[in-house]
Amino acid sequence: MILIPLLMSSCLEEEKEENMITSEDYIDGVFFLEHLDEGLKINIETNKPAKFFPNSERQTFEIEESGFAGLSLPQGVYWIDCSFEESPNIIETIPILIMKNKAHAIRTVRSLRNMKEDYQGFALVLRHVDARIGDDIVDSPLPEWWKSCDPEVARQLNDNGRRNGKKIGDAIKKLQIPIETAISSEFCRAVQTIEAMELDLEIETDSRLNHENANPNDPMFEDVFDIIKENQTKGVQLLVGHFNMIDSNPYRNLFRPFNMSDGFLMKVNNQGQLEFIGSVPLYLWSLFD
Repeated sequence: MILIPLLMSSCLEEEKEENMITSEDYIDGVFFLEHLDEGLKINIETNKPAKFFPNSERQTFEIEESGFAGLSLPQGVYWIDCSFEESPNIIETIPILIMKNKAHAIRTVRSLRNMKEDYQGFALVLRHVDARIGDDIVDSPLPEWWKSCDPEVARQLNDNGRRNGKKIGDAIKKLQIPIETAISSEFCRAVQTIEAMELDLEIETDSRLNHENANPNDPMFEDVFDIIKENQTKGVQLLVGHFNMIDSNPYRNLFRPFNMSDGFLMKVNNQGQLEFIGSVPLYLWSLFD
C-alpha cells in the first residue's frame, strides 16, 4: 500500500505542464508584430499566471504585468522579461520583433536559423556598412578612383561601420551559415564590409554592383539578380553593394528603408526562379547575439 501514493506522486510530476507563452505570434522563441504607423497593441498570453516587465539591459518598452501594451514604436527588436508565478526567480527574456511585413519577417528569421542545413539557393544581399568618412570624388584624375581606400578620393568605412560588419559576421558564424561565395562592388567600402565580418572569405569584385557614381546601368537591380543566378553554388552567396540596388527593384517596398548595413534575402528555387524571402535590416541580427 505504501508504493501506491509514491507512484501516483511520480506520475503527477511527469504530467506537470511546462510554463509556456501561448500567443500565436510567439514563434520559435520570437514574438512577431506587424508595424503600423498608427501604433499597435501587444497582448502576450501564457498557459499559467505570469508577470511581464521591461528588460533592464536592452532596448525595451513599458508593458503591463499582464502582458499588454499599446505601442507607438519604430521597427526594431525589443526585449521584455517574463517570470511565471510558480517560479518567480526564473526570468525569461523574450525578443519582440516589430517589422512592416510580419509574414516575411517570420520567413526570414526561420530561413536564417535553418540555413546551417537548408542553404541551397540562398543569397544574402547587403548594402555596405556605415561609411561616412570622406566623399566620392567623381572627377578625380586617379584611374578607377572608386577602388581607392583613401578618404580623400572615395568615401570610406567609419568605426561604427566596422562594428556593424563584425556584428553581422558574428551572427553569421553563430548561425553557422555556410557562405561559399562573397561578391562585392569594386568600391573599397564594400570590399571592407566583407572584411569587417571576419569570415575568412575570398572576395570577388563585380562592377555591376558598383555605386551609381561608377556604374552606367540605371536601374541595376537586374544585374544583382543576374549575379545571383550566375553564381549558384552549394553554399550561400553574399553580395555587398550600394543604395542603387533599390532603384526600380520590384521588391523595394518590402525592404525599405535600405540604410547602410541593411540587406535582403533572396533564394533561387528548384525551378531556377528567384524569390524574395524578406528584409534583413541591421537590427535583425541582434536576435542571434
